[in-house]
Amino acid sequence: MSNNWFKFLEQKGATFNSKREVTFKNTHSSNDLFITDLSWLGTIAVTGDDSKTFLQGQLTNDINHITPSHYQLSGLCTPKGRLKALFSIFSNNENNTLYLQLPYPLLEETLKRLKMFVMMSQVELTDVSDDRIKIGIYGDKAEHYLTEYGFTIPDHSASVSHYNDMQLIRLQDNNTRFECMGNNDSIQKLWTHLQNDAQYCNTAQWKLLDIAAGLPNVYSHSKEVFIPQMLNLHVLDGVNFKKGCYTGQEVVARMQYLGKLKRRMYRIQSASKTLPLAGDNLYSEFTKSGQGAGNIVDAHYSASGDIDCLAVINNEAVEKNDVFLDEALQHKATLVELPYSVDTKE
Repeated sequence: MSNNWFKFLEQKGATFNSKREVTFKNTHSSNDLFITDLSWLGTIAVTGDDSKTFLQGQLTNDINHITPSHYQLSGLCTPKGRLKALFSIFSNNENNTLYLQLPYPLLEETLKRLKMFVMMSQVELTDVSDDRIKIGIYGDKAEHYLTEYGFTIPDHSASVSHYNDMQLIRLQDNNTRFECMGNNDSIQKLWTHLQNDAQYCNTAQWKLLDIAAGLPNVYSHSKEVFIPQMLNLHVLDGVNFKKGCYTGQEVVARMQYLGKLKRRMYRIQSASKTLPLAGDNLYSEFTKSGQGAGNIVDAHYSASGDIDCLAVINNEAVEKNDVFLDEALQHKATLVELPYSVDTKE
């Protein structure tokens, strides 16, 4: 983490764990504006004349659709079509640098893997996590304060605007939620502009918003567990079935056109007091032996004390209302509707 940025937030009452997740001792109260640090997300900068061609052969989505005003989700798969990493990808307005964003603990191994395939391509991949600072902004008055500062507000989901060497990204969320990335000085000035009227938000609270929006992440404990369609990426515009070949493409395409998706991502809640980790198993009576009912994608405690989760679950277990967080079948999961529809026949 940028030492200057860390010290800046430490003065605001921030503490960080080993995953760079933040907790604040909040001194403000607001229902209209929330801000948080996003240092738990690492960033890889991809530059060079062959950058788009190189990524096109590695990732699930069509990189040519990325513009300074549009970002996308895209996955890096194994030859068996399992996701090793899931990125949000956007570009800047000046030199066509592409930024690949993913949970920081996965960055080093993902960067190493991508570099293995560069070969003679004119591509450079660099960890810029400490140079490009990221914050999250949301709330009913988020647009007002950002406009007041000088930003043009991105007008639709997955769109991007630029101001003063910063990228403002409107997330794929029914709520008004933004990510802003820029250099240390620019982001500190923006934070200072917002802080007096904002409530500080912890990483766990931000991830709960991802869960409510049905936006998945792949973590160290869930890598190589899911194929893209299991995480609803075909609905979230995270996989393109018309682009050329990439690692794992045959498996992903076969599932789309010839197979039947038996598992997909749902949102669930439970009164269990034991928080599961990404990749942990789910259980049901009829799948007590075998593969089980599914796997956790992400889970956090809600304000009520219950557990809120995204999970990839066997569709039959969902239909039978037979999903539990524990092997003893004591803590049942309740289905919560996602903000988008998914065709289970795909």
